[in-house]
Amino acid sequence: MISVIIPVYNRAQLVARTLQSVLAQTLRPVEVVLVDNNSTDGTLDVLQAFKQQNSNDNFKVVVAQEKRQGAARARNLGADLSNGEWLLFFDSDDTMEPGMLKNYLATAQQGNTDMVLGRADRVNLDGSKSEKPYYKTDLIANNILHASACPLQCCLMSRTLFEQAGRWDAGLPTWNDWELSMRLLLCAPRVAFYDKTIDVHIFLQRESITGTDFSSKAGTWELATDAVERSLRNASNLPDRGRLLKLLDFKRTALAGLYIGEGRRDLARPLIDSVHGRIKHDPVARLLYPLLRRYVATGLRGASRIVKRLIK
Repeated sequence: MISVIIPVYNRAQLVARTLQSVLAQTLRPVEVVLVDNNSTDGTLDVLQAFKQQNSNDNFKVVVAQEKRQGAARARNLGADLSNGEWLLFFDSDDTMEPGMLKNYLATAQQGNTDMVLGRADRVNLDGSKSEKPYYKTDLIANNILHASACPLQCCLMSRTLFEQAGRWDAGLPTWNDWELSMRLLLCAPRVAFYDKTIDVHIFLQRESITGTDFSSKAGTWELATDAVERSLRNASNLPDRGRLLKLLDFKRTALAGLYIGEGRRDLARPLIDSVHGRIKHDPVARLLYPLLRRYVATGLRGASRIVKRLIK
């Protein structure tokens, strides 16, 4: 059985769309664990009504409440309350195609697999779509740069892998999905890929878009980046550790560029200084990173593709 775990906070007007897409899955049995995280808009009533109308032996619905704020805590509680061998963490404003769970489980069952990664598109505020970054090679490096193995929406993982990686870190307010994805990959899981169709649609919401306001959460991004660095340094049998740490420093460089683009050079300075101290003996990075920082600050995209080609 697959357990779909969905934390919900103030999504009374949106969560029904997500729940209907889960209900429409052709795979059975399915378990859905819905965790309300202190909603104030009637979300809990919507979740309980969905359970009352749809829960049965082949489609079990669990509704719980997590009083401690934070999606990571809600997801961990959902995992505690779930029974499936496979876990899919999903967001309360996104949707899945009817065949998604069947496709992912069939992919997992083709061999010894710990994790299945699939494709997703992003639906922008104007209705346009763009595909989420998707890679099948150089997984750790591509995840550092693109968060391509994010453990949400299009990542089916075994419960064993989730526990081995250490679950969600509730101490990280932002980028906790990226940080968990790094720990998952550093466990050296057996990864399979489902790329025949796009089965997940991620709907961007105005209040959840953080790319235009990194400064208001300054410090939280750095916490996640530092946690990833600790994981990289502590991982055993990681032959390209030096390259991965350089790519992580590029992520810090890009964050500094975002701060500068928002007019907060004061927030960028500690990142610039810390990165400079580590790359001072690497002539390529020492030349490249300041240029890319300015590139990001002007709002241009594609810097990560440049650094991936040049940092070896």
